[in-house]
Amino acid sequence: MSIIDYSPPSKNSHFLVSGGGKGITAANAIALAKAYQSRFTLLGRSELIETEPAWAIGLEDETALKQAAMDRFQSEGRKFTPKDIGREVKHIQSSREIHKTLQAIEIEGGKAEYIQADITNPADLREKLSNLVQEINGLLHGAGALADKFIEDKLEADFDLVYGVKVTGLRNLLDIVPPQQLDYLILFSSVAGFYGNAGQADYSIGNEVLNKLAHHLKLSHPSCQVLSIGWGPWDGGMVTPQLKRILVRRNVPLISIVEGTQALLGLMDEHQDRPQHVIGNPLPFPDRKVKPDLRQYRISRKLSLERNPFLADHVIGGNAVLPTVCAVAWFINSCASLNPGYLFYSISDYRVFKGIVFDDHSPEEYLLELQELEKSTDAMILNGKISSVLPDGSIRFHYQAQVELRKRLPERPMISSFNLSAESPIEGSTLYDSKILFHGPRFQGIRRVLNISETGLTTECLLPNFPAEEMGQFRVNTFNPYLADIHLQSLLIWANSQTGSIGLPLQIAGGIQYHPVPFDITTYATMTVKSSTPHKLVADVTSHDRDGYVFSQVIDAEITLNEKLFALFQENQLESDPIWI
Repeated sequence: MSIIDYSPPSKNSHFLVSGGGKGITAANAIALAKAYQSRFTLLGRSELIETEPAWAIGLEDETALKQAAMDRFQSEGRKFTPKDIGREVKHIQSSREIHKTLQAIEIEGGKAEYIQADITNPADLREKLSNLVQEINGLLHGAGALADKFIEDKLEADFDLVYGVKVTGLRNLLDIVPPQQLDYLILFSSVAGFYGNAGQADYSIGNEVLNKLAHHLKLSHPSCQVLSIGWGPWDGGMVTPQLKRILVRRNVPLISIVEGTQALLGLMDEHQDRPQHVIGNPLPFPDRKVKPDLRQYRISRKLSLERNPFLADHVIGGNAVLPTVCAVAWFINSCASLNPGYLFYSISDYRVFKGIVFDDHSPEEYLLELQELEKSTDAMILNGKISSVLPDGSIRFHYQAQVELRKRLPERPMISSFNLSAESPIEGSTLYDSKILFHGPRFQGIRRVLNISETGLTTECLLPNFPAEEMGQFRVNTFNPYLADIHLQSLLIWANSQTGSIGLPLQIAGGIQYHPVPFDITTYATMTVKSSTPHKLVADVTSHDRDGYVFSQVIDAEITLNEKLFALFQENQLESDPIWI
């Protein structure tokens, strides 16, 4: 395979963005502007009002706008209906949102303009873009329309609208700006195209056409960055408040603006050989019959320091060590990807036999073996082991775990008791600087130890997100291993404070996740000691928010204690810099 000389967008890049004036596509255009300071030509069907009518100026509340519109119609002696009023107010609000998008792009260092155009009308589109075509080297197709109905109720006009915006619109755009001219082609698809969704046959078809077209264009134009992103439901955009309530009730996580835009930037920062990506959880699957036979899987994986830049921040004794939570994530993500429609719920009987150390003797390839133990329409339980082959041909086992997936997760419970008072505060920076915690910047999420006693402690945690490419083969999916590591660091802190020793993870009896733990927000870890000896510490760790709502619970986490680890913790830098790929 030839090596692509890829350069991310820059201030010299010029993106044409369909559906870019408002909503989720606009938010992504703003994020691209912040990251690359590029130029953006936004396309939309809405009219942009350059000068607002006097009756609307200064009115932000929708009710006040409607009243002002009614007063205007009455003063002019015009007959009107509630629909006329709603249309007039929507016109004002839409124009304001477009203006805000243009201003935000400029504030972030980009350049922006808006053109009112119908992408399903090729003549209109060609006329309005005639003076810009030669300058454009990026296309973001984010326009979309919905007409949700069960297929027996759909009209031909419904299909033409939804399919036309997605597929005909893209074809018209590519007729005017040919693919060979593009350095970047970003298609906003949907999980509805990848998985299907009730009531959205037309929307699913249109988005799946985008996915297939992305593969075709990538083969035809390998130097172009081609992305077809199957988004899950966003917290905003086409997700109305009513739909949001339904999704939340069914435990379908929504993609926040921050999470979604960061995911796009993570893809754009480096060349992607694979054009199709699914981001976010699928929409809920209908119950289906489960085949009774219990299956086995064998999945090999090549691990290296070079493929996983984050490992530079997890070094003990001069060598990078795979965080135990990354092994947990490996089990979880593999089980979930093999069983679409099921969500990670719990892990049990997790054991570390021989951690993975990246040194001169580490194998290149590792084997994950999974065995289904139980399965139903509501839950799946799988047992797994990770191993490698030694030079003499013998098998070395590294980790084992049992993973439970469920169709629906229970609501987040409240922690029974917790203490957020800063009774004996310790700054997190002190712990990292002194090497009591050996972790580098990507794992330095403990802001403060709030209190500590013979029975446990509480930590205040916040870990900023970092580029997805730095996560390498362990990108965050339904489980965030980086935040899990932060919360489990509480065992090391307590052990050092109360016993004068430090330790490494050995096993976890059980762990339950009620909701994925996000980056960039403050969380708390309440650690409760179950037993402690000079050589072993066993504790429970509950991660929760300020109000006590639980994200996850770890039961009987065990670390082995050894004072000799102090010297190894001091050597927390790689002996030589790897070449990251």
